[in-house]
Amino acid sequence: MGTEVVAAPPLSARPSAWRVVEYQLVAARRYWRSMVILGVITPLTYVLALGVGLGVVVDNNGRQLGVPYLVFVAPAFLTAAALQIAAADASFPLMAGFKWIRTFHGMVSTPLTPDQVCDGQLLWIAVRLIVNSSLYLAIMAAFGGTQRWWVLLAIPAATLTGMAFASMVAALAAVLENEGNGFNVLFRFVVTPMFLFSGTFYPISQLPDWGRWLAYVSPLWHGTELARGAGIGGLSAAAAIGHIAYLMVWLVSGVLLARWRFRVRLTK
Repeated sequence: MGTEVVAAPPLSARPSAWRVVEYQLVAARRYWRSMVILGVITPLTYVLALGVGLGVVVDNNGRQLGVPYLVFVAPAFLTAAALQIAAADASFPLMAGFKWIRTFHGMVSTPLTPDQVCDGQLLWIAVRLIVNSSLYLAIMAAFGGTQRWWVLLAIPAATLTGMAFASMVAALAAVLENEGNGFNVLFRFVVTPMFLFSGTFYPISQLPDWGRWLAYVSPLWHGTELARGAGIGGLSAAAAIGHIAYLMVWLVSGVLLARWRFRVRLTK
């Protein structure tokens, strides 16, 4: 009696984190217009109000930064936007997947594992950051906020910064059981201060010692330095490697924490 051989499913049919990304792409067809509109209006507002409006005042008092103010702040706006979007996408939407609509519980009832669900959600956030950062950079260029082609490297710098923070927020989302009060604290007392005190509007050399040390701890400052170095120059290879290494520590630690908490939450 012959033995029946069952062919392995093709790679495209096997469960993987990219299946979660595929699901998110299908779901995004219902709201992609709002994503694009917000991705254009937000950077346009910042560039016009702060980069162009405030920039005129700053530049009229001499270019003490060595470049037009818009060129100085534009890479920082791009990086800050990536971190804010990443934090938003990794907070309440992920909590909804656990608590309110329980999408993730449905996913793990298929061959998908909690680790794959976690990785897929983070990959989707990374895709969003790349698209949004590209739009941001295009708007910056349209208003004269770029000076050289190396500024294109600000896109991966901003994406890495956003993902370094989003992975930690995803781990928090898998822990919280209340109605998201923890996220309110996160945005008010972590994200907003990072935006204000991580060298976005001025060099951190203008801060007192305690302020500079807070900036050094912040992933946003490291991402801003990378993006600004790409847009303006003056960043040594050693410094760039140091910033990247610091962000990678955040990212790897965050992914490991998020995977662990996804496993615990989805296997109760």
